Amino acid sequence: MKKPTTALGDKTRQANKKLRRERIFDVAKRLIAEKGIEDFTISELAKEAGVTTPTIHNLFGKKSDIIKELVSTLIEEMQVTTLDPPIDLIENTMFFVNNVADIYEKDIDFYRAAFKSAEYLGLFDPRIPDGLFRRAQQLAAPNKEWYKRGFLLGNIEPTIIRNKAHNSHRLARIDWVLGYIDLRQFRHQVMKSILLVYAADANPELHVLLNEEINRLNSL
Repeated sequence: MKKPTTALGDKTRQANKKLRRERIFDVAKRLIAEKGIEDFTISELAKEAGVTTPTIHNLFGKKSDIIKELVSTLIEEMQVTTLDPPIDLIENTMFFVNNVADIYEKDIDFYRAAFKSAEYLGLFDPRIPDGLFRRAQQLAAPNKEWYKRGFLLGNIEPTIIRNKAHNSHRLARIDWVLGYIDLRQFRHQVMKSILLVYAADANPELHVLLNEEINRLNSL
């Protein structure tokens, strides 16, 4: 007759353990986002979370384990792709940038901490064939339909366009992660930079529209 009570007690303990772990992880994200990896310590995490150091070790392991968990979660998040973006080049760029910024805004501490962790582990090293740098670079490749429809002329190699567009996002992301700019500035910085890249290979009509949009963004 005591088995149901015991099972219920185990379930409650597991639920409480999960909640406690999530709360501590939120504190860890905030500390790493604010201070960086080097200054992040388990002892400070325990103090800020109101628990003991052994509790941190029991729930997470070492500092390196928390960093790895942040990165693995980030990689999972990066697997999600946006469906049905508009084909119009300018609208497509805005759609992409706003989508990324909206994702960051949902959990600012997590993304700042996770990107710092990934950089700390060297996962954005461009020399790694299947690393995060290469994956993100591939996502920045210009749409082949833009060449078919004559939006882009092909006078500049598509790989150059891709690399420059990727760098536009990467550099703005680094500025945001380090706290130099906010997400509003991030949106404008990425949009202007990517549109400038496309303007270098755009047909005359699109070139005019790109200039107008870049000037509009610059005035905001």
